[in-house]
Amino acid sequence: MLPTLTITWILGLVLGSYFTYFPMSIGISLAACTACCVLLERRGCLTMRQGSVLLAGVFGGCLYWSLCAWFTPHVAVPDVPGALPARLTGTIVEAVHHAPGRLTTLVQVKSSDDPELPTPFHLRLTWRDPDRDLRRGLQVRTRTHVHAPSGTLNPRGFDYAAYLDAQGVDAVASVSGAGAVEVLDPSQDTPLQLFPFIIEEWRGLVRAAAESLPQPSRGLFLSLTIGEQGFLAPEVREWFMTTGTVHILSISGSHLGLIALLSFALLRKTCLLLPSMLLLSLSRWLTATRLAAVLTLVPVLAYTILAGAETATIRSAIMIAVALWTVWLGSPHYLLHALAAAAGLTLLVHPAALYEISFQLSYVSVWVLALALSRDTPVDELAAQQTSTAERMRSWLRQSLRLTVWVTLATLPLVACYFNQVSWMGLFTNLLMVPFVGLIFLPISLLSAVWVIATHSNTLPGAAFIDALGQGLIAATHGLAVLPGAEWFVAAPTIPMMALFYMLGWALVSRWPTQATPVLRGAMVLSLTGIMLWWLWSPRPFSREGMVRVTFLDVGQGDSAVIELPDGAVVLIDGGATYERFDMGRSVVAPFLWNRGIRTVDHVIGTHPQLDHVGGLAWILAHIRVGTFWTNGMVRQEEFWRRIERALAQRKLDATVATEGQVLFNGPACRMLVRNPQSRPNVWRSTQGDSLNNLSVVTELECGEQRLLFTGDIEREALTRLSQSGMLAHITVLKVPHHGAKSSLASGWLETVRPDIAVVSAGRRNPYGHPAGDVLAAYQAVNAQIWRTDQEGAVWADLDLARQQFTIHSTREWMLQPTLRSVNLWSVEQENLRRLWRRWNWS
Repeated sequence: MLPTLTITWILGLVLGSYFTYFPMSIGISLAACTACCVLLERRGCLTMRQGSVLLAGVFGGCLYWSLCAWFTPHVAVPDVPGALPARLTGTIVEAVHHAPGRLTTLVQVKSSDDPELPTPFHLRLTWRDPDRDLRRGLQVRTRTHVHAPSGTLNPRGFDYAAYLDAQGVDAVASVSGAGAVEVLDPSQDTPLQLFPFIIEEWRGLVRAAAESLPQPSRGLFLSLTIGEQGFLAPEVREWFMTTGTVHILSISGSHLGLIALLSFALLRKTCLLLPSMLLLSLSRWLTATRLAAVLTLVPVLAYTILAGAETATIRSAIMIAVALWTVWLGSPHYLLHALAAAAGLTLLVHPAALYEISFQLSYVSVWVLALALSRDTPVDELAAQQTSTAERMRSWLRQSLRLTVWVTLATLPLVACYFNQVSWMGLFTNLLMVPFVGLIFLPISLLSAVWVIATHSNTLPGAAFIDALGQGLIAATHGLAVLPGAEWFVAAPTIPMMALFYMLGWALVSRWPTQATPVLRGAMVLSLTGIMLWWLWSPRPFSREGMVRVTFLDVGQGDSAVIELPDGAVVLIDGGATYERFDMGRSVVAPFLWNRGIRTVDHVIGTHPQLDHVGGLAWILAHIRVGTFWTNGMVRQEEFWRRIERALAQRKLDATVATEGQVLFNGPACRMLVRNPQSRPNVWRSTQGDSLNNLSVVTELECGEQRLLFTGDIEREALTRLSQSGMLAHITVLKVPHHGAKSSLASGWLETVRPDIAVVSAGRRNPYGHPAGDVLAAYQAVNAQIWRTDQEGAVWADLDLARQQFTIHSTREWMLQPTLRSVNLWSVEQENLRRLWRRWNWS
């Protein structure tokens, strides 16, 4: 009954989380649940007690979420353009995250000299180039600009602002340089702060000693020992993700579960190797299984503490502890009850954890690992010694393969949803990498870390050996990741499809309904298989014939547009920027393409070699099939352009120079022409002379009577030349040049093109003030509809060639609106239902 109660409790939490947007629909759903319980009670399928408990779970979960939301409201931090930096004082309330050249922490701000800032609020503070370390519990003071959390808004894309909001972050800020953060009275620690201080001191010792390791071994060592993933290079994480072994990089549910499983097996085997008389004497009080279960808690808890005792790690440790408790009781059939209780208690303390990927992956993976742990425990512990070594090896391989299959299948929808990837290779790589990490690399690394903590050594013992092991592991992972077919990217599954997948899977595992016929079970298996194959295939969405879609992606302060043509061809113009640890190509452009079922881009156009336009194209060129790559012929010496050159060489592609008058393609419905730059001899050999902006590749898409113009960053000089050339006329959709800068406003040109729709691609709070007020006023003066990615998120225009009509939409239209503040509650709720349906069925 407990697992069922937990499921109903979680269902109630889900309903409660959406009550603000669908109060009437949720009320009807609760009434329907009550009616179903009454009906089942009358038919004898449920007792009155069972029905009451189930209804209590649903109603209780819904009410509990609503109460938590009421008593812990979100603090709205205003974004005031041009506001002066505020002086803030607060307390560090979470473990500090380290990365090369920066610290990131969560500060509860208690006072401010800015009366516009409501206090207290939680601030995510990033300190670049710090001159000292920070730790949890310290009182700090700093002066900085405070902003509300923001990110990019794209169809089915990752919403960073919503993620921070779910983490309890009300505002973000950054400071740089020595002395930017002042520590107040660091010596006045309370007794409750002493233990966290000791932990942070240990972690600091390990971090300092690890400087003797070169990269990337240093990042791997710190990630596996103290949970510091900021030192991992993004490409290393990508290799582990591709090979299905990324779980060994984080001390979370899967990793702690792995350590628990391996520790339990090793400890139990050690007990069974004791002399027979001693083992028989010991069995009067403890069996080998019970002793191993108790002793396994030691490495699990120690590992949790060393990792910083963060919420996700503690949650995973609790789940593993209750799983080991069921092993102690010798009642494997109560395992689900114990894990259900752990999940229920976790959500009781922190209901918002329900929507955290760490909770979802941890609970699913730990549930599978713990279930295997209980089922694989033999009844007769001495009988295991009677088999041969070869038989035990075969048994271990079978069990390991079955375990990896279970975990892979159980987490497949979540991994596909959050990462657009299926790590099929993990079915095999985990059989080798998990024992290597769990039995060799990790024990040696932890022993070395313990030595550093015990002796306060400045160097890491065995650093050369650890580096050799780490380099070997990373090299092997890289070799497997680059094999043909290793990367398998898919469209993110929708919530209804994921729910159906898990319901079918649970029904098959639990053999429900018990009276199901073979035909019904076969249909369930075929349905489950069909769902997985559909996800693996991820076909292009069905659309009407003769439709053109142009999507202007939200890539912050940059440009990126995707054109989907009726014949299936795809054109990508620019790919946004790439930063130290965030690549717009990998994180925004590529997921959009995968979610649209696009695996091949026929034409990629890099309008001009500037970071905010082509920085993200390097990842696209290296990981997605590309037909032709077009540039303006200019080259740069910066690293972002070198990455593009390396990607082209890797894929054996050449950069084709686009010049005025060239036809990029001429299809049955549409053709694309180049309007800029003019042809120049040897222009590709130099970056001197004309401005890069005015040499942007400008393209015009002609589809019947409709014209769409993509202008890159051209400025007044190029705009004037184009308007005087006579090549341009009325434009239906215009990508406003240079993000709406004043330097790209020419009245004569604007009178020539007179766009119906003007799309401005700019970043929120960009330091350049784009788009300029004068530019917006000029476009309004010619009656153009203005759409801005910094306000609306991604903007897409659908062209019906048969009717020669345009419709335009934005991601902002998908955002649900609170209904309780509205007078006409039902109409707002209906609109929310339509938005939710469009979000799930976007095509």
